[in-house]
Amino acid sequence: MFLHLLSVPQKESFLVLAQRLSMVDAEEDGSELRKIEELTRRLALPAGPNMAAVAVDLDVSAFDSRQSRSIAMMELLSVAYCDDFLDDAESNMISDIAVAFGFNQEDLNKMAKWAMSSLDLTRRGETMMNR
Repeated sequence: MFLHLLSVPQKESFLVLAQRLSMVDAEEDGSELRKIEELTRRLALPAGPNMAAVAVDLDVSAFDSRQSRSIAMMELLSVAYCDDFLDDAESNMISDIAVAFGFNQEDLNKMAKWAMSSLDLTRRGETMMNR
């Protein structure tokens, strides 16, 4: 929803984080992969995530403001919840990113609530369009 407010380097870094998050649980239902493909289109980036960057240590240095960190965190939570399940590996990664961003548990809870509401609204909208 707010990804357009990120700079190109932030969009690229976000996509790397999203790809890493989608891979951490080894889920095979494809919902997270579809979400990454959708994000790549929405970000208007010429290519998918830099897979070499996915494999290295967590890098959040591109997110230089509370706004950019909040956008990234809320959208990452949407990726994590898109399959309606947050497993331990995803939860741990979300926690690591939240700490790196400087968010406390209250911040994270509010953002998770937003992400779940956003996913619900999107699904309801898709249902209305497909009737």
